[in-house]
Amino acid sequence: MHTRHFTLGIALLLLTGVVGTASAKTQKFHCKGGGSFTDGVETNIDTNGDGASAKVDQGAQVCNLGNAVFQEEAEWIERPAVTSACPAGTTLELYIDATHGQQRAVFTDEDTGDQGFSQITSATQCFNASTFTFTGFGKGIIIGGTGKNTGATGTFTNRFSGSYLQFGFKNGVFGGFGQFTFTSDGTVNLPNAGNGHDGKDD
Repeated sequence: MHTRHFTLGIALLLLTGVVGTASAKTQKFHCKGGGSFTDGVETNIDTNGDGASAKVDQGAQVCNLGNAVFQEEAEWIERPAVTSACPAGTTLELYIDATHGQQRAVFTDEDTGDQGFSQITSATQCFNASTFTFTGFGKGIIIGGTGKNTGATGTFTNRFSGSYLQFGFKNGVFGGFGQFTFTSDGTVNLPNAGNGHDGKDD
């Protein structure tokens, strides 16, 4: 078993505060939220050809601009050695950057059904094998959406932490179930806000 499989299922690297109810075209946002993940599920998404599938998780967030549910996928890359970016006790460090790994997320506004799309551009995840807990941080961009989020752009940062609640092995493959929480801060530009759009796709 490769130890990188321990945390490949922890996508976590979300999200943004883009929602269909924003009235100003440019807004700052702050979100907090949480979700759950299942590691060891085959998705057949392997964009970097390393033989390990991207993993998927889901959850909900509460933002100053509105509330949303989300789903995301991510492919993490294991660093050869733990760096100073991670706290003491870290036994495994993973990362995403412009050329290694990838992540995408979709969130759906609970009031309007409008969706927003985001992408992580850089991130670090720190895993502690003695406690089966993890922490991390990332940066990302907003890459559009539907309804009032059509054409949305912006940037954000986030921090996250979580833990495995159960884990095991089947045919030598690691699997686990766990939880995570996060905060996210950024700025979003909504070119369709305040123009009379009803938040529904035509």
